[in-house]
Amino acid sequence: MRGTCTVLLLAVFFGYLPVALMVADPPPLMGDEAYYARVPIEMRQRDDWLVPYFNGEPRYKKPPLLYWLVGISYALFGVNEASARLPSLLAVFATAAFLVWFGRQMGELMTGWLAATIFLLNPMTALLGNWGAPEALLTFAITASVLTAFVGWEKKSRAGIILSGIMAGLAALTKGIIGIVLPTLVCLPLLVRGEGRGMERQSADQANGGERKKWVAEKGQRVALWLLATLLIAAPWFLAISLREGNAFWQVFLLREHVQRVATPMEGHRGPIWFYLPIALLALFPWSIRLPFAFVTAFSAVTTRPSCDGWMAWWAISVIGLFSLVATKLPHYLFPALPALAWLLARQWQTPASRGEWVLAVLLGLLIGAAMLFLVAITLPDAFMAFLVRHKFAPSVSEFDELQSILTLVGNAFAVTGMAAVLLVSIARWRRDESWMASLRQLATANAAVLVLLWLMSLWALAHFSGAHRAERDWRYAKAMATFGSDTEWAVFYAGKKVPMFSDEQRLRNFLQSHPDAAVLARVDEAEALRRCGLMVRRFGIWCVGRR
Repeated sequence: MRGTCTVLLLAVFFGYLPVALMVADPPPLMGDEAYYARVPIEMRQRDDWLVPYFNGEPRYKKPPLLYWLVGISYALFGVNEASARLPSLLAVFATAAFLVWFGRQMGELMTGWLAATIFLLNPMTALLGNWGAPEALLTFAITASVLTAFVGWEKKSRAGIILSGIMAGLAALTKGIIGIVLPTLVCLPLLVRGEGRGMERQSADQANGGERKKWVAEKGQRVALWLLATLLIAAPWFLAISLREGNAFWQVFLLREHVQRVATPMEGHRGPIWFYLPIALLALFPWSIRLPFAFVTAFSAVTTRPSCDGWMAWWAISVIGLFSLVATKLPHYLFPALPALAWLLARQWQTPASRGEWVLAVLLGLLIGAAMLFLVAITLPDAFMAFLVRHKFAPSVSEFDELQSILTLVGNAFAVTGMAAVLLVSIARWRRDESWMASLRQLATANAAVLVLLWLMSLWALAHFSGAHRAERDWRYAKAMATFGSDTEWAVFYAGKKVPMFSDEQRLRNFLQSHPDAAVLARVDEAEALRRCGLMVRRFGIWCVGRR
């Protein structure tokens, strides 16, 4: 076993080698990263660590835990992109460590090690672990909460229940109410099962009236203890900001970010009820070609032997099911389910494959690999060039070749590792002895490490190809700066000061009348609006800067 664990660690080290490149030459901040990178700077400037501020305005959307952690990272390592992303990277490795710990507690150490490896070596974790947004931290807090709750419940440990409540409180301080809802939902089976190890309920003849009342009272005490620990961690900040900011905070935080996001698709992020099913297969690729039968194995284990596998299946299904019912859908909402999915896959990759599983795995591996090769390597480069032409830009041949080489690397990585995974499942079908299964686990880990290595290298190259760094260097040295259109929040971090952000052409025209020397940053698809305002537009990748 020690040899296998060494191979797993080496594979993770190999897969995450591009992180060194991301530290030495960080990709530009993109998307929501901008908020979590900039807010701690403004909180420090204001000497106010209670109310988040972005671009000089209160930002009530999210609680402050990630802002605080990024602020600590800045204090230790300086203000830069790598420091802003460090809490996310540490969070995914801490989540993996909890899976190893849980495996040890359950007497399933190899499953814990393999689950931790699967959790780290997949495209979604590799991406979100190097993205400075709250998803990685939220998943860590939820994972720690539910795993310590399970162990504490099994071993009648009040310390475990308290720690679980503390972690749920930290989850609430990371992303709001969902940080309490998800641990509560995942832990529901603990309330309806009997005392002792295993997932079976206590039989009626074992539970007389007095014992049942005692057990119900003990469950009530544990729940109360958990809720008390959760509230002691989460409630002080919510109470303090409510007293200071009043109804304005709750209008944004509760009504807009929770109620409205659940009831209606926000910012066009909608999808069908089955939206997260293909996302799960792609997020955990190439391990995921055995995912359907991992659920079959987990459900059969519930009735055949004491196991936590059924509870892990419930964890994954409850998270995916909950977010499938939410109107606003985004791929990273799936992330809190990945630790449970990794555990189920770890179980499955330790067992021989049946004929039915082998057939399905072959289909999934080849179809997903071929689809990624076609969509990413063949379709996207032409689509990007057509996009530039549509907005009156002339792409160069060298630019097309650079993009095509990056995307071809991504497509080939998925296709080749998919075929390799199919071959490994074929081995699991025909060679069933333990020595072959141990080698299979090591080879599957190496295969996933290759995909993560190439995936991270491609993401780094694509981020630089986007032209954000070149655009902000051209833009931020102007006498006056502004942005126009959506997705430009990242530029505020590089400006280092408050920046006027416009979405209305007339307001931009008024600004330009009083600031004729201003530079305006926008996405390429907003270039025509800049031209109508009398600006000469210069393109940098998918961004452009307009000047008179």
